[in-house]
Amino acid sequence: MAGSLSCCKYLMFFFNLLIFLGGAALLGVGIWVLVGADTFRQLISSDPAIFNAVYIIIAVGCFLFIVGFLGCCGAIKENKCMLATFFALILVIFVLEIVGGVLAFVYYPNAKTAALNSMKIYNENTEAGKTAKAAWDNFEKTFQCCGLNGQQDWIKAGILLHICANPTVGCESQIKNYFWVLGGISVGILFVELLAMIFACCLYKGADKERYA
Repeated sequence: MAGSLSCCKYLMFFFNLLIFLGGAALLGVGIWVLVGADTFRQLISSDPAIFNAVYIIIAVGCFLFIVGFLGCCGAIKENKCMLATFFALILVIFVLEIVGGVLAFVYYPNAKTAALNSMKIYNENTEAGKTAKAAWDNFEKTFQCCGLNGQQDWIKAGILLHICANPTVGCESQIKNYFWVLGGISVGILFVELLAMIFACCLYKGADKERYA
């Protein structure tokens, strides 16, 4: 029994280290999308709801720092209160990540529609038009792409003379990358969190048996 409990301790520590690193990754990518990726934000700014998933994932990333510390301490000290709190927090974060993933999937078509609509006002001498122009010019230059699916998108939007960095490559794959990176990290962390909850339960029950043995 003592050997099994010791194994659980080290496994808990290992998984909490992974959770901590995963939280750092989620936080970093989420902040990059909101702050660093200004062009992407400008292109779909007509629908702020698209960013709900990103906000949720950033919040989850912050909580993972605290939870990782709590899990490590609970495992080493075999503190039932800390282990129970750890399990409850991980369960809440687990649910939030699923919600964030669903929102990202649901709102992706909205992001695509918003980007296509912004192409129609590209040449307008308005604040929205100037923002769309600067965003598209920056995005296409940075990622060496054109429209969402290629030059034909600009023609459909009524803009016949638009110079792209690479007329044959669409930008949709680049936009998808923002969502897939977040989604991929989230799925990996979900798996780690599930294992961490299982080991927390085992350690919680083991602490009781060891105490009364």
